[in-house]
Amino acid sequence: MKKGILILLVGGVWSSAGLLGSTVVWAGVMELSGSFSYSRSNYDHESSSDSRRFAFGVGYYFFGDSELEFEVQDVLYHNRITNIEDTTFHDQIYSLDWVQSFAPRGSFFRPYFKVGIGQLNRTASGYYPGGVAPPAIYDSITGVLGVGLKMHLYEALALRMEGSTYLINGAASTAADNFSLGGGLSVFF
Repeated sequence: MKKGILILLVGGVWSSAGLLGSTVVWAGVMELSGSFSYSRSNYDHESSSDSRRFAFGVGYYFFGDSELEFEVQDVLYHNRITNIEDTTFHDQIYSLDWVQSFAPRGSFFRPYFKVGIGQLNRTASGYYPGGVAPPAIYDSITGVLGVGLKMHLYEALALRMEGSTYLINGAASTAADNFSLGGGLSVFF
């Protein structure tokens, strides 16, 4: 069922791409991108919270400003609060995203937003207060939202900063739970 929904979405985006505009300034260009973010909060000498996220994407530009991207994210959260909680969540997100830029190809700064749908695979371990454990495995359809900025150092190389989140079960109320700000590189060929 989940795979069928994803296939329908891919087909819909792919077929509607030809209807969205007639500009073919940058059509055929591919982009490889990677980004990383890390944060750590120490509450005392024994309690802390860690978060790290890797994202890798392969995109194809149908038009000068529109890209279809396949992205893989690998996210790890670890919360340790002495005598209260010690949990680890490992999320893997596979998504198909529409990326829309707001500046022409030759611009040094290219702001963009992205929206997509994908599959979230989560494994969890640890305990909450009272010894209750989180679900060991949780899989769901997820939405992906992001905004960012690409700074082109060369025509084929750009630095990027992106704020993104994934919506568990597509629920907007989970946007703040999974938000990350990261930086990385894009290579165009």
